[in-house]
Amino acid sequence: MSVLMEFCIFSISGEVSKSAEVAKVLKKLKRKNIAYELNAMGTCVECKSMKKALKVLKMASKCFDAQRFYITAKFDCYEGRQGALKSKLKAVEEKL
Repeated sequence: MSVLMEFCIFSISGEVSKSAEVAKVLKKLKRKNIAYELNAMGTCVECKSMKKALKVLKMASKCFDAQRFYITAKFDCYEGRQGALKSKLKAVEEKL
């Protein structure tokens, strides 16, 4: 199974800009060899199961020292598909 997940996570307190927090999460993904695509409103990752996708969210939440943080996540689950992180973008780009 392929689980394509787009998520956004940030603390509710502190600086108005959240770029440092986003960078901290992305560095953690990179260290764990988790491929990602960053966009203006979130980060996309592809996992082999929902369980692994939820582990990514848990790992991201541990990047914060804040007492309170906010997470949104969207999932596209597809049995038998792999490589959606790149192929979905490529399919649209080929049509441009």
